[in-house]
Amino acid sequence: MRWTGTLAIALPLAALAVAMGAVGIEQAKASAAATGPGAPRTVRACQDGDGDGFGLDCTAGLDCNDRDGTVHPGAPERCDFRDHDCNGVVDDAPGCRAPALDTPTVRVPAGSFRMGSDAGAADELPVHTVHLGAYALDRYEVTNARYAACARAGACTPPALASSHRRASYFGDARFADYPVIFVTWQQADAFCRHAGGRLPTEAEWEKAARGAEDTPRSFPWGDAPADCSRANMGGAGSCADDTDRVGRRLLGASPYGAHDMAGNVWEWVADWYDARAYAATRGDDPTGPAAGRLKVARGGCWESGADSLRVSCRKAELPSTTAHNIGFRCTYPEGR
Repeated sequence: MRWTGTLAIALPLAALAVAMGAVGIEQAKASAAATGPGAPRTVRACQDGDGDGFGLDCTAGLDCNDRDGTVHPGAPERCDFRDHDCNGVVDDAPGCRAPALDTPTVRVPAGSFRMGSDAGAADELPVHTVHLGAYALDRYEVTNARYAACARAGACTPPALASSHRRASYFGDARFADYPVIFVTWQQADAFCRHAGGRLPTEAEWEKAARGAEDTPRSFPWGDAPADCSRANMGGAGSCADDTDRVGRRLLGASPYGAHDMAGNVWEWVADWYDARAYAATRGDDPTGPAAGRLKVARGGCWESGADSLRVSCRKAELPSTTAHNIGFRCTYPEGR
């Protein structure tokens, strides 16, 4: 599969997952089924997929990544862009340092680029040339701190949940101020960007900022080197954080214009309505996508995604009312911002 689904569960199950700390949604489902009303009173065998002694119904406790034996509660933390000890924080061992955050926006100059991919899904075709005027873009995904300031000003409404996948306390918690805001709808993202003096980027603006100019074709923001935790907060067997991570941590993953986390961490809302055949009708400069639709587009993959969803051309369709633990956004602004 080329993209992961969004979180769409009943609140009691979400609350269960949060209350159990490092338990993932699938583990929470299994646990609820095993202990709910009417469940048989039987002792379940330890489900330990990676042989490290941790897993569902294991005496040692639950595991945050049951596909990697080096990752479990109490494991030695390393400076390698992964959360080895399952405490919800990446690289928190002594000597690990996160790079300082840079200027808040990057400039994307006017010019053309090739949009889409011959190696992707059908909705990434046909590959076509797009010309865009110059614009500025958030260097980082919009953070909890920035969104909280908008909420305090009365211009934004709070996220649907203040937790994240593995953290009971997230939005409003100072420890995660520089982490991407999540559980916001497309409408909430749009309201934030307008309050900030900008707007959500179009699909074309987002992809150019991630890909680069016409003469620099690439699969990922950093180029064509394989995706790993040094470049993107991603999922799979080598899962990096099993949750969101601080923005701007992975300098090797920056786009040609210096934008960070355009692959992984959270999917990012963009302005366009989704149409699987939109590229066949794209004409003119600065395209804005279909005039109407039912679904909005998100770009960039997330912390749950495999490499295919991290490609700069990958498109994901979502209801604009969706809130999820893996969707955030960034804004674009007039040139000179």
